[in-house]
Parts: sequence; C-alpha cells; structure tokens
Amino acid sequence: MRDKADTPIMFADSIPKAWVDAQYSLMPREVESLDRIVYNVVRHRRIATKYFPTIPIPKGKRYRTLAISQEMREPIFDDDFMTEDIDEAKKSEHTFWLGAMHKDFRLKMIDIDASRNNRYYNISHEQLNIREAVKTIVDYKERFCWLGYGSLNKARTGAMDQGSIDSYVEGLFNCTRGDGTLNTFTAGAGANDGIDAAGDGPITVGKAMASLIADQYYGPYVFIMTPDCYAQLAQNFNSTTHISDIERMRGMIDLNGNKILENLDVTHYLIAAAATADNGAMLCMQRKTPEGEPTAIIMEAYPVSHYPTQMTSLGIKGKVLWMGNGSVLRMAAFTEETAVNIVT
Repeated sequence: MRDKADTPIMFADSIPKAWVDAQYSLMPREVESLDRIVYNVVRHRRIATKYFPTIPIPKGKRYRTLAISQEMREPIFDDDFMTEDIDEAKKSEHTFWLGAMHKDFRLKMIDIDASRNNRYYNISHEQLNIREAVKTIVDYKERFCWLGYGSLNKARTGAMDQGSIDSYVEGLFNCTRGDGTLNTFTAGAGANDGIDAAGDGPITVGKAMASLIADQYYGPYVFIMTPDCYAQLAQNFNSTTHISDIERMRGMIDLNGNKILENLDVTHYLIAAAATADNGAMLCMQRKTPEGEPTAIIMEAYPVSHYPTQMTSLGIKGKVLWMGNGSVLRMAAFTEETAVNIVT
C-alpha cells in the first residue's frame, strides 16, 4: 500500500502536458479558414500586382537575369532580293535581385481557448493574428515593389529589419540602372509643379502623355498618384461646369475616341516618407508594348504564404513570408513626377 506522502498533489486546474499538445494544434478546417483570410487580404490590398503579371521564380533563386531585346537595323531598300545584310536581334541582359521578408506571430493558449469558447468574438484570435500579419507583409510587399530596396539605404522602404539582401533591388518607381532612367514630366500648368488650380489634372495627364508619346507609347495608360495628390485633384472644381479634375481626367480621349486612361489609382508607396506640401508623386505608364508584352512584371519565388505549424506546449507560433520584386522591363513605357506641389 502506497503512503499518501508519495502521492503527488493534483490541483483542480492542473493540465496534463500531453493533453495540452493535442488541444492547441490547429485543426485542418482552422488552417483552411486562415488560407482564405490570406487570399482575401492579398487580393484587396494589391496595387502593383493588379496591373502587371506575376511570374513565378524557382524557389531558392536569389536573382533572375532577363534578356531585353533591342531593335534591328533598317532593311535594305533594293529590288535585288539576293543582296544580303545579315543582322541579328541584339539584347541587353539585366539581373533583377529578389528581396525576402517575413513576419512572425504567436497564439497563446488562453487566446485559443477564448476564440473557441466565447461566442462574442467576431473574429478568432488566430484569424486576427494571421490577418494582421498578412496585412503587414502585403503592405511592405507593395512598398518593396514600387520603391525597391537598397542595402545601403534601408530606410528607402521604411523597413529597418528585412534581413540580408545580396544587392540593390530595383522598384517600379524611380528606377535607375545602367541602361537609363524612367522618363519624367512636370505636373500642373505652371513652372512650380503645382496642382492646386482647376484644370491642373488634365494638363498633368497631357504632359505625361507627351513624355510617353515621344517614345511611341500611345496609350492607353494607367495613372497612379499618392493620396495627397488625389485629395487635391478631387477638390479642383471648375467654377462654371462644376466638374472636378478627376472627372475630366477620366473623360480624356485619344485620336480614335477611346479613353486615354484605362484606370486611375492611388498608392502612398510612391514616396518613402510621409507626404508633405511639396513631395507628392505621380506615375503614368503603359502596361503593355504594342506587341502585347508586359512592360513590367512582379517576380515571386515565394508568394505570400503562412505557416502556423510551429507548436509549443501552451500555444502555437506562425510565420507569414514573401520573396520577390517588381521589375521594369521597358523603361520608356514609364514616366514619373516625384515632386508634386500640393500647396503653392
């Protein structure tokens, strides 16, 4: 017969560890619900991937080298078709580096219990954590695709802890490399790049068009601006017609009567810092070449994904990650204004 002193005291709220491990792992249906949250957040918060195709890159690749074709010489003007002048399609190669980022989160035992047992929660704690982690990654993915990332200037994207990146990563906006820079234009009717007067909106579109038409990009275009520019143009009303600049910009047509702008959009990731009175930004671009090829692409080695599979005894840990970049293939199809005066 065992002595009572040898029997360990079991309090009423003691929890066997084996039971804890089984209870606080996510069930398949819970993981599936998290997958839906990831998809919806990515879909609703995208801007760059809305306009350019996403190209999968083999996992483990840190960079991708692409060949960009150049025009051939002019043909022979001669009725002797036996004459030859052999030519070949020249190409320029460019290496696009990828950037990687991840966001980690955890779910405590008490939060998982609260989500499963209390009906007054409109969203479970695991759904809340995965949603916010994905939002953070998607926001920085957008910032990364537009502005790029410099290993010597990490504040370029406002992110200080993205880990080791092998080289400078270009962005879709303000892109500079060996074969040139993006075209530029000036906003507004005056010389101070201001858009504070009614009519400055369509005039700005016309100046952006002139910059692209010079390189034989005739539209239609996508016109993207920072929120401060959008707010100002929405307030620019003609005192006679009472039509806003935004409405006039959407109504502009080309030589064939088609809309010049296929879309207008807004993102605050065209500038690295907070907006001030004189640093609004705009980007006008043609998404495809006359041959139908994309003028830019989004490369992805790892799409936005979540991994809530790391279990501990009293909860779980999770990770959301992404690896890729935004790559401009045809720099002549883009024109930018980086210093828009909101108030003059």
